[in-house]
Parts: sequence; structure tokens; C-alpha cells
Amino acid sequence: MKNMEKDKGLVRNMNYDSFSVITREIFKIPIFGKGMKSLLKTIENNWKEDRTIWIATVNPEFVVEADKDPKFRHILNKTWLNVPDGVGIVWAVKWKGNKRGGVIERFWRPVKEGWAILRGENREILISGVELMDQLCRVAENLGKTVFFLGGWEDRAKKTADFFTNKYPKLKVAGFQDENFDFGVRADYLFVAYGMKKQEEWIEANLKRLKVGLVVGVGRSLDYYSGKLARAPESWRRRGLEWLYSLFMQPSRWRRQLRLPQFIWMVVKSHPKTGFPEPDQG
Repeated sequence: MKNMEKDKGLVRNMNYDSFSVITREIFKIPIFGKGMKSLLKTIENNWKEDRTIWIATVNPEFVVEADKDPKFRHILNKTWLNVPDGVGIVWAVKWKGNKRGGVIERFWRPVKEGWAILRGENREILISGVELMDQLCRVAENLGKTVFFLGGWEDRAKKTADFFTNKYPKLKVAGFQDENFDFGVRADYLFVAYGMKKQEEWIEANLKRLKVGLVVGVGRSLDYYSGKLARAPESWRRRGLEWLYSLFMQPSRWRRQLRLPQFIWMVVKSHPKTGFPEPDQG
């Protein structure tokens, strides 16, 4: 542990005292990079009835927005953990971007890392909000914990609850709501789907009022689980191209996808000098 703490690429989110977890930092945002299995273990190992664990699922759009908005970056530094929801984050951190070697080596490294991701490598590092929600519902059923679905439009929260109770029959649903949350509600896991930034701002503003053990922003996850939007085929997801599939399905989102080249340019200019630790395989 002492050797790890000497690594300048390693940081601690100290907002939760004993909840502190060593992570990697990119653009002043700490990112957890040991994979889903390790995350689930870490949550259970640090569970306390009098604390609320807050997780943000960070993709390149988060990073670009946080670079423009210091207040948003500050919010992402107040979470318990930020997990990499997007191959762009994995690519940026896997490409250590150091200045060692010649021009050819520095050019080839990001290409090599990008090609490896497209072949499906490093998939175990990704923790999307969609998959995290599913895994937490599975854990909740096994441990007898309760879940609450908040956000989405129309009846997405209800349909998401229906989906998971069908998939996990013993899952205990504390409730679901599209917009107005009852702060008297108690639940173990709260999933907030208000979209990037808005959901993080809402969680920060209301964190002390929440009577939940864990809260996580899950973006558009309710769109998928409610059946309103089809997920990308597994072959696309394995290569981290779910964002591209979503763009094909909803071309109107093209403006938001402009954040990706902005993110790539940020990485190229910054030469981040860090890398993820090896994810847990057990």
C-alpha cells in the first residue's frame, strides 16, 4: 500500500474517511479502474448503515464538461467513487501518454491502445451505468436489499422496476418515480436517471436528505430497461461501441457526440501519465 501511495497517479477521495478508496486520476477526476467484481466487493466491504455511498458513472462527456465547468469537476471530486463508463476513459488512461521514446512511438501508442479496445481487450475495466444497475439488482436480490428507481420520462421508472422484478423475482423494490422524490423513502440502492450532470447536481444537493445506503447516477439506463430504446448488440458492446450504435438509432444526438473528439484532443494535448491497476479476476 505504501508503494502505491507514492505513485503520483494514485489519489484518494477523502470525503468519506474510512470509505477512501485508491483510484487513478485523469484530468483531476479520480477514476476507479479495477472492474465490476472488485467494485461490488468494495461496496459491500465498506457498507455502513449511517453512510451513503455515492457513485458516478463517468464517460468522456463528463470529463469535457468538467473541464469547462469547475463546479461540476468539484462535484465529481465529492463522490465516493467514479467508475469508467466508456471506452474513451479506458483508452485515455491505458495510454500512459508519457514523453519517453521517439515521435513514432508516441504516435503509435494511442493507436495501439485504441485497436486493442476495438478487439475487445480491457472490457473488464468498463463499468457502465446500465450494467452496474443490473449487477446491483442481482446483489440486492441475493442480500435482501431494497432498490428505488428515480428518473426517466413517462413510465420508464415503472417499466424498469417491472423488468428487474421479472428478471430477479425476489428483488425488493422500495418504489419508483419519474421526477418528484419522496425524501421520507428508505432504500438500500437508489438509481437516479436524470441524465449527465443534472443527476450529479441533484445528488449533491440532496445527499444529506437521502435515507439510502447507495446512490448512483445511471444516465439513460431506464431508457434501455424500460424498452424505450434498444441496446447495442453484444458484439458492439464488447468493443465499446455502444455510443456509436446509439447514435445510429438516435441521429439527433450527434451534437452531444461532438464531445468525443473534444475529449480525444484533450488527451492528446495533456499526455496523461497514469494507468489503471489490474482488475480483479476472481
